Amino acid sequence: MKSSQSTILPTLLVIIIVLFVIGIFFIISSPQVNEKDHIDEFGPDIKHIEKQFSFSTPEIVEGDEVTNVYVQEADFNSIHDQWPILPVNITTFEFTFGTKILDIETTCSEIEINSISQPIAYGSCSTATEESKEIYTKDELYPSEVVSYHTGGGLSKGEHKTFLTLRVSPTLYDPVNNSIHFVDNVTVTIRYKEPEFSFLEGINEYDLLIISPESFVSSLQRLVDYKNYQGIETRMYTVEEIEKKREGGDLQEKIKYFIKSQLENFGIENVLLVGGIEGQSTRWSLPVRYSHVLIREGTQELIEPSFISDLYFADIYDSEGNFSSWDTNNNDVFGEYDGSVVDEMDLYPDVLVGRLPCRNIREVNIIVDKIIAYESNTKNSDWFDNLILISGDHWDDDNQISEGVLIMEEAARILDDFTPVELFATEENTLLSRDIRKAMNQGAGFAYFCGHGTSSVWGIHYPPDAAGWAPSLTRLKLLPFYKTRNMNFLRNGDKLPVTLVGGCNNGQFDVSFFNSLQQGKIRLSPHCWAWHLTIQKRGGSIATIANTGLGTHAMDDNDNNGVNDYLEVLDGWLELKFFELYQYDDIDVVGQTQQEAITQYLHSFLGAGDEMDVKMVQQWQLFGDPTLKIGGY
Repeated sequence: MKSSQSTILPTLLVIIIVLFVIGIFFIISSPQVNEKDHIDEFGPDIKHIEKQFSFSTPEIVEGDEVTNVYVQEADFNSIHDQWPILPVNITTFEFTFGTKILDIETTCSEIEINSISQPIAYGSCSTATEESKEIYTKDELYPSEVVSYHTGGGLSKGEHKTFLTLRVSPTLYDPVNNSIHFVDNVTVTIRYKEPEFSFLEGINEYDLLIISPESFVSSLQRLVDYKNYQGIETRMYTVEEIEKKREGGDLQEKIKYFIKSQLENFGIENVLLVGGIEGQSTRWSLPVRYSHVLIREGTQELIEPSFISDLYFADIYDSEGNFSSWDTNNNDVFGEYDGSVVDEMDLYPDVLVGRLPCRNIREVNIIVDKIIAYESNTKNSDWFDNLILISGDHWDDDNQISEGVLIMEEAARILDDFTPVELFATEENTLLSRDIRKAMNQGAGFAYFCGHGTSSVWGIHYPPDAAGWAPSLTRLKLLPFYKTRNMNFLRNGDKLPVTLVGGCNNGQFDVSFFNSLQQGKIRLSPHCWAWHLTIQKRGGSIATIANTGLGTHAMDDNDNNGVNDYLEVLDGWLELKFFELYQYDDIDVVGQTQQEAITQYLHSFLGAGDEMDVKMVQQWQLFGDPTLKIGGY
């Protein structure tokens, strides 16, 4: 028999090794604020964190025309239209909400310079994209600093936090001298001060705030009663009540201040806005805020001076708990971002916001019936296991890649316990409108369209050179596009998918007959594409997420990492992240899934200073109840 000592010593050794490995994993994978924060020498209220980054020698791959750079410890390739693609390490810290970041101090190792023969590859979001002359001809390093950062305040897994995201670039590009500057060690010291108290903690009197015009109240009462029965404490207030409030300028700002007061006094988490344009008029029963983010020329097909953003109502605070007005220059033009004028916008959601842009009481009754029936009857239904995937060839690119098919295959890989129903426009298959109708009528947990759009149609091209349009009414490819009027033939009843659509303006819900006349256009659709799908009486979807403005996907594999950029940035990243959060993080409330996707997008992209990333999150609109439980109760 072995002695007790000989048994104990190996056991202790194993425990020590396991604890050491766990500790190393925690340090690497979880840069969150923790008990190891130091009290700073500047005073008892000032704390600091020291974070060290070590990088391996970069791998420089020179092709015939461009150079790609890779660094093993950099977890991200920064891909932006026209700009050089370089590796970056992105680390987000979460603090008590209201924490003030006082100082960021950076110390870098000695710079190593490597000459290259070809310029660094650049990102592309358009067939017309060329490299940025401003960057590639300027005698300055890109990016200008090894470490940059941005802060924000918003929700993380249901809790309010102050965020600090570091972007550490181990390689800097010198375009004039065609060289790469590399640092192998970076130390970042963060000094911060926590609030004496967090004014949003410990309050939770009710969960869902519904705001609607007075005319919809009686029809919405059934939804209020149902939500309360489900344990989601709900209260309803009218636009007319809020308009009488003193705080705020125009009605939109009064609504935002009212949401703020309900959050601070009652701890609400969700806001459902019910109302939009009245009928086919130009009047609003519940107004919208237009954002004015202008995209640099060449990145999008058109110049879009403004677009709807309900994120305005969700972004209540900045990182320090101050009101996020979106009009910091006080000129009554909100969300300005055009290179010369920039309104400070936090962008991180502080509440979950969805909208039902109902135009009349009939539409209110339809959507209330659908929400109650879906949540009551969907659970354990076989049809929910279907995943409808609709796409084809997006870009006429040199490599003749069907980007839409690639992203659909990735969505199917993520949602691997669903049965994919593939409706692809290919050289072998003519995609018909009736194919979509048949698939939708069978029911599905999710439907995913990815392609091009307007406020009233959606479509995708055929490979290999993005020619023609699908779907069409006939196999001769006549009468193309999936239009709002095609939706009128859907008969999927209560078998309703949550739908994501990648395309331009499919969620532009300010369309109406008289609005179109004022703009010199003729639109025959009674609603925008996304809302028309959601408001179908005999089927359609239960919730739809779509762009209110011009959507954008990247093209090609410009970072040469074996993954098409279409999947890695912009619309493609957001759409896939939604599915990942549902599948891997078990987030099955539609508003929270959308909010977490936006929050994580901002962590990853906002700090690069690209106006496209600001627009992406602002225009990603939820048409639906933010408390909707995907798959039902």
